Order: sequence, then structure tokens, then C-alpha cells
Amino acid sequence: MKTFLHRYKFLQDVELSRVFAEEVKRSLRKPRGVVVPIPMHASKLRERTFPQVDRLLDAAEINYRHFLIKSNSTQGTKTKKERMAVENLFAWNGEAVPKKILLVDDLYTTGTTLRQAAKTLKDAGAEEIRIWTLIRS
Repeated sequence: MKTFLHRYKFLQDVELSRVFAEEVKRSLRKPRGVVVPIPMHASKLRERTFPQVDRLLDAAEINYRHFLIKSNSTQGTKTKKERMAVENLFAWNGEAVPKKILLVDDLYTTGTTLRQAAKTLKDAGAEEIRIWTLIRS
């Protein structure tokens, strides 16, 4: 699974989203809340050419909405200690936030990305936030 994810994310093999589609569909077929993908930073999107989490959800035919803007660039080059210390990874886009959210990402490493996203959404009015990731490393 990690080999596929590496090819998907870093070698821009967008067709691999179909490999993951059944797992995503099975896991998220009845989400308890609005599905919200973790967004990519604009510079990372230019580098990788497509938003990985969005394409996973598209391939699985899962509806989703964006409420977050990534305000800091990549976590991948930072040490675990540096990742854990990062703050203000996200900004709220100003749209009305639903009370229940299912936050979705492709990879869970330290949890910092998801914690920061959840905090931003809670500050914007969300009351219940659950998380789902394709892989936990």
C-alpha cells in the first residue's frame, strides 16, 4: 500500500486513485458528517499537479466540500519534533461550516496536520469532527 501511495503522490500516477477507490468507498459510504479533505498548499499542488485527497474521493464517488486553506507548506521535510511543533497550518475559507465533519487525509504520520485542521474547523463552528486516513505510518 505504501508503495502505491508513493507512486500516486510523488510520481503523479493519478490513475492509482482507482486502486484505492474501493477501500475509500467501503470506508466512507455512510459518513457521519460532511466529508472535508485536507487541502494541499498551492506550491505543493503546482509541484504534484493534482490534489491527491480530492482525486481519491472523486474515484470513490464520495461527495466532499472544502472549508480549509493550507497556509504553510510541506510537513514532509521536517523532523517529527518539528512537525509536532507546527502551528497555524490552515486558515478557514469563510464558508459556513457544518456541525459534523469527517476530515479525510491520505496519510497519518504524527497527527499534526489533522489536529491543526480540526482546530481550525472547530474555531469556525464545527462541533463534532471525526478523522479518516487511508494509511497510518
